[in-house]
Amino acid sequence: MVEKEEEIKKFVKSEDDEEELEEKKEKIPMKTKTDLDQEKVEEKVLQLFEEAGFSTKDSENFKEFAQYFRFSHYNFAKKLINKMPGGYSSYDSGFPWFTYWITNIISMCKDNYNLTYDNKMQFVQILKELQHEDGGFCGTPKGHASIISTYAAVMAIVNLSIPEAYEIINIPKMKNFLLKMKNNNFDINKKPSFVDKNGIYLISRDIENQFYSYHTAFPGTFQNHINGESDLRSTYCAIITASVLNLINYDNLDEDDLTKGVVNNIKNCQTFEGGLGPQPFCEAHGGYSFCGIATLVLLNKLNEIDINSFLRWLVNRQMIKEGGFNGRTNKLVDSCYSFWQGSIFNMIYMGDNKFTYDMELLYDQLSLQAYIIFACQNTKFGGLADKPQKFPDLFHTNYASAGLSLSQECLIENCKVALNSDLENVFEKINPIYCVPQDRLDKALKFYKDIQKK
Repeated sequence: MVEKEEEIKKFVKSEDDEEELEEKKEKIPMKTKTDLDQEKVEEKVLQLFEEAGFSTKDSENFKEFAQYFRFSHYNFAKKLINKMPGGYSSYDSGFPWFTYWITNIISMCKDNYNLTYDNKMQFVQILKELQHEDGGFCGTPKGHASIISTYAAVMAIVNLSIPEAYEIINIPKMKNFLLKMKNNNFDINKKPSFVDKNGIYLISRDIENQFYSYHTAFPGTFQNHINGESDLRSTYCAIITASVLNLINYDNLDEDDLTKGVVNNIKNCQTFEGGLGPQPFCEAHGGYSFCGIATLVLLNKLNEIDINSFLRWLVNRQMIKEGGFNGRTNKLVDSCYSFWQGSIFNMIYMGDNKFTYDMELLYDQLSLQAYIIFACQNTKFGGLADKPQKFPDLFHTNYASAGLSLSQECLIENCKVALNSDLENVFEKINPIYCVPQDRLDKALKFYKDIQKK
């Protein structure tokens, strides 16, 4: 408020003129905390860009040196295999995610950065302890199975890329678990059911056990866990898990138990802005938009949404000064959206030039790379942070690295879009839908497809 008073006084001839002071108060808006934070981030990023000789206004003429410290980031992830920092203790239900992020950061790197067989078997043992008897995976040993923990565990198994890891999954039990989490997948005639007072949830009651369960009224969604939340994140994690294990009938999506209603629900999540929210009638959000679009692309149903409206929203998520993406309107830049938003451009063009401009993806790929390289890397300890002056962590290291890799993709064959040649051939090819190296995904898909044939 003091800041505002000082600003007002610049326009007032006399401090005694109270009437004029009050009038000026009404005309000069007070800055919010977000406004102030935005100014600080912009100032810091622009300072780093200036030191590096980079400008978002002239990104194509960058002539200096840019380096991704892959060995430092590889070691940042690898040293966490045996001991996690105390700060991670509050995320003790995230064991499957730690496993996925660590294996993915290492798997993305070229130059033979790889886990030993013994390292991989350490992860196999951890994942076995996290597996629930119902088929899914838990966040902690002896916990409750959840879809998002299951997805993370399956992606870690894909990255481990050994039979001992693939064989952890009990495919029939996994399918039953996913179907159990599918909302509105119960016999309404056998259980007394009613809609809650807000008309949002269906409540079913098991008379014998006096047990109540809640099912979202939006068909085609998945609960994260029994009586848990339902949103596009759970939908994405369920469909991706099913696709890896060859459980989806792509020829009959409307009747397939796992995919029935999924596309229509995603369509209903598109907002007036164009992006996708977690559920119908919610705010458009970058992470949920990724989940919805990735699911639609996988099921070859991208045309079910208003793609032009979505693209308008998407291209406006790239920050003009910082070069990185934010996840929502009027929010700060964050390096994880380098993947959540950036990967969508890789997914949607699908060989169709209407989603490109002059054979380029519809965003400034070089500016995104500059944000990650110059503003987010921790060169002392390794790892990447969400923005300058923040601490690095596994989450942002994984998704910023994946976004950096995908940002180098070019629609012209044998061509890379990179700030300089040092960034070329740093990463293995990443699949933008699954966020794992393509060669490891192909190997896993083949294994589970062959299993189904036997």
